Amino acid sequence: MKKLILILMFSSLFMGCSIMYTTPNLSKSSKVQAGMTTDEVLKIMGEPVISELERNIEEWHYCSTGSEDRFLAMFFVDSKLVAKKYYLGKSEVGDCSLFVKTGDYKVPSEIQAILGKE
Repeated sequence: MKKLILILMFSSLFMGCSIMYTTPNLSKSSKVQAGMTTDEVLKIMGEPVISELERNIEEWHYCSTGSEDRFLAMFFVDSKLVAKKYYLGKSEVGDCSLFVKTGDYKVPSEIQAILGKE
């Protein structure tokens, strides 16, 4: 009985650790095109790990943890996708959502232009 309890405790600890890692399938992003609405993107990609709003620009981040953290930033203006940008982040152990906007992250030029106009 003690062995069974220990096995169950260990299994639940292992399962809890696996939840820490974010591993969505970023390959779905090839279906996402400029002009799509936020609802259309949600249907394809699911909820982003992080979303931010600056003025009328909404920025969503998706990431995948692996040997190297891979990220995808999507930029919406007035709820329409204007740009998407892939980037590599810090390679750390844990949840990649903690390392959004690291590594070679840059705001795309079309978004910089919009921000510069306001």
